[in-house]
Amino acid sequence: METREIVVGLEGSEAAAAALRWAADEAHRRGASLRVVHSWQLPSGDELAAGAAFREVTAADARARATRWLAEALGSAGTHAGWVLDIVEGPPGPVLVERARGAALLVVGTGEHVGIRRLVEGSVSHYCLSHATCPVVAVPAPAPEKAKAAKRREAVGSPGPLL
Repeated sequence: METREIVVGLEGSEAAAAALRWAADEAHRRGASLRVVHSWQLPSGDELAAGAAFREVTAADARARATRWLAEALGSAGTHAGWVLDIVEGPPGPVLVERARGAALLVVGTGEHVGIRRLVEGSVSHYCLSHATCPVVAVPAPAPEKAKAAKRREAVGSPGPLL
């Protein structure tokens, strides 16, 4: 069952912020709802030692960070956009693919992960492109000079391009 929902991943990077702005604009254009998904995980060695109370504190911290990132990325446009924020414990690629099952579109930010970093961390965007059952849009991080210009425009309140 396909919905008119657009799902976007959020993790605090410039690429994720660009993806969020693109997804919010696309949701507005289509008249679709926007689901913002932030996944979090305890470091592997800490999982066994962590009790339920620690897990709840960590989940609350993940929600606070994601809410702050969302507000910073969308700026004043975020107050007008209809969105839902999901905070999910688990690896980002599988979490996004699962949340996007049946969605109209999945939007992810993509950065330049090369060499050992890509081998160790993997690529969430590559995972989503390979496993999602809906169309996927991978939005690159803005060039450094475009990112600075966008922040200046937001500071003075003037409109500008999303990417």
